[in-house]
Amino acid sequence: MAILGPAIQEGMLNTSESLRNRQISPIEALPDETLLTIFDFCRAASVRRTFQWPGPWPRVWRNLVHVCQRWRYVVFSSPLRLDLRLYYSDRHRSSLREMLDVWLPFPIEICCYNVRGNLIAALEHRDRICELRFELSSSEWEKLARVTEMQMPFPALTCLRLGLRSWSGPVPATLLGGSAPSLRSLYIHSVPFPTLPQFLLSCNDLSELYLQNIPKLGYITPEAMVTVLSALTKLTCLYIWFDHPYEEIQLAPSPTRAVLPALTEFKFHGVNEYSEDLLARIAVPQLETLSVMYEHEPHVFDISQVISHSLPLGPFHHAEVTFSSLRIGIGLYQSEETYSLKTFKLSFDQSAPGYEAESIAQMCTLSPLLPSVTELDIGSDLSFSGLDFKDLEDLRDQSVWLALFHLFPSVRTLRLSSHIRPFVVSFILSSLLGEGANDVLPELQNLYLTDRGRRDEPEERAIELLIAASQNTDHNVTVHRLPYRDWCELDRY
Repeated sequence: MAILGPAIQEGMLNTSESLRNRQISPIEALPDETLLTIFDFCRAASVRRTFQWPGPWPRVWRNLVHVCQRWRYVVFSSPLRLDLRLYYSDRHRSSLREMLDVWLPFPIEICCYNVRGNLIAALEHRDRICELRFELSSSEWEKLARVTEMQMPFPALTCLRLGLRSWSGPVPATLLGGSAPSLRSLYIHSVPFPTLPQFLLSCNDLSELYLQNIPKLGYITPEAMVTVLSALTKLTCLYIWFDHPYEEIQLAPSPTRAVLPALTEFKFHGVNEYSEDLLARIAVPQLETLSVMYEHEPHVFDISQVISHSLPLGPFHHAEVTFSSLRIGIGLYQSEETYSLKTFKLSFDQSAPGYEAESIAQMCTLSPLLPSVTELDIGSDLSFSGLDFKDLEDLRDQSVWLALFHLFPSVRTLRLSSHIRPFVVSFILSSLLGEGANDVLPELQNLYLTDRGRRDEPEERAIELLIAASQNTDHNVTVHRLPYRDWCELDRY
C-alpha cells in the first residue's frame, strides 16, 4: 500500500472495519484474499489479444472499484499484483492531466495512432510511463521522430511496441535516448530498426523479444543476432521473422555456442539457412518450446541438423499434423496435453501444386524424433484460413498417407478431423484388409472419427466397412464415431 497516501490508507482500513461490524451478504463474507484472487483471475483473462489493441483490463478494474467501498479497498490495496495502470490514447478527447487528477499515481500506458497535441503532452510524464505502443503511418513516424520527449530516457518503461501501418523510414537512433535499461518486453512489427543491436545491449532486464516481418533495412545477420542474444541473460521468449536473408549466409564450420540460460520459448519464421546458422551458434538448456516455419524451401534439408543436440527436446508421445492448401505443419508434445512442456512445431509454406509429398519428404528427416509417438491427431486449418474444402483434393493421393503413417510406427490412437476424414478412411480400410496390413500403423488400437459434416455414399460405405473390419478378431482396432461436441474436446485445430 506504499503507493497510497496515509489518508487514503486510513479511510480504507476504517471501511474494512465497518464491514466486519455489520451483517453482511454472502458475497461480502468472502475474505479479502479470495476477492483478490478472483480479481487477479479477471486480470489474467483480460490479456492483450492483438499487437495494436490493449486488453479490457484497464476498463475492468475501474469498473470493479465502483461496485462498493470494500471492492475499491481490495483493488487499491494490491496495485502491483493487479497491475493497475492508467491507459491513455491519442483518441481520448480529454487530456492525460485530467485523468491524473482523478486517479491515484498508477503507472501510465500510452497507445498512439496519430501524433497529436494531447499525445505529445502525455509524453511529458515519462517518469511514470510503463508502456508505449505506436502503430503509425510513415508520415506519423516522421512527426514522432521530431518530438523532443521521444529522444529522452523513459526510466519506468518496461514494454515497448513499435508497429507500422504503411512503409516507413528507419527508427532513429535517438529513440528513448538510445537505451531502455528497465525494458522487459520489446515488440517490433514491420518497422526497420537498423540500430536495434546497439539498443538491445542496454536492455539488461529484457525478457521478451518479438521481431516480426522485419524489412530489409532492419535485417540482422545471425552472427550479429547471437552477439546481442548472448548479452540478454534474462531473455525467456524470442520470436524472429525475416522474410529473406537478404544476403548470402556463410555457415560457420564450428562456431562457439552462446548460452542463453533463461530462454524457454523460441519461434522462427523465415528460411532454413538463417535458422540453421543461428541454432548452430546457441545453446539453450532450458528450452521448452521450439516453433519453426519455413517458406518456399527449394530443396529437402536435414532438419535434425537444424535442431542441434544443444536443444533439450523430446522424447515426444503426442503428435499433430495439420493440412491446408498451402501449408503442412507438425507439432510434437511430451504428453497428450497440447500445452505440455517440451514442444516442437514445424510447418512449411508452399505455393507449388503437390506440396504435400515434398513437405512429408521434409518431415521424414524428423524420423529420429517420432518412434516414441503413441497418439496422432490429423486435421486441417481450413476454418482459420478461409479456404474451401476442395483445396485439399490433392490429399486423395494415397502415397501421401503411406509416407506419413510410416513415420509413426508406434501410434496406438489416431484421431481424424472432419475435413481430413474423407481422404484417410479409404486408405486405412485398404491397409487393414489388404496385403501387408501390419506394415502401416501396426500398433493402432483406437481410431476416432467425427460425425460432423456431410458424407457422400462412398465415404459412408467405407466407414461401415472399416467398422466391420475393426470388429474382425484379426484386427485389434476399435473405431469410435464421435458427435461434433465430443470431438471439440479432442480437436486441436
